[in-house]
Amino acid sequence: MKRTPEPDTPAMPSLLVFTIAVLLFGSPLRRLWLAEDAPGYMPFVVWLGVIALGGWAAYRSGGHDA
Repeated sequence: MKRTPEPDTPAMPSLLVFTIAVLLFGSPLRRLWLAEDAPGYMPFVVWLGVIALGGWAAYRSGGHDA
C-alpha cells in the first residue's frame, strides 16, 4: 500500500536528498571521501548512499499515480 503524501509538503524528501547531494559533491566535505588514504571504493559508497536516499524519497512521496 502506498503512502499518501502530505498535501503541504510533497517535495520535501526530494529537496532533502538534493541538499545532501550538493553538500557531498559540491562542498569541501568531498575532501573527506576523496582523500588519498580513503579506500578506492569510497566514491561508490557515497553514490550508493545518494541513490538509496533518492529511492527513499520516491517511496516517501508515493509516486505520481493520478
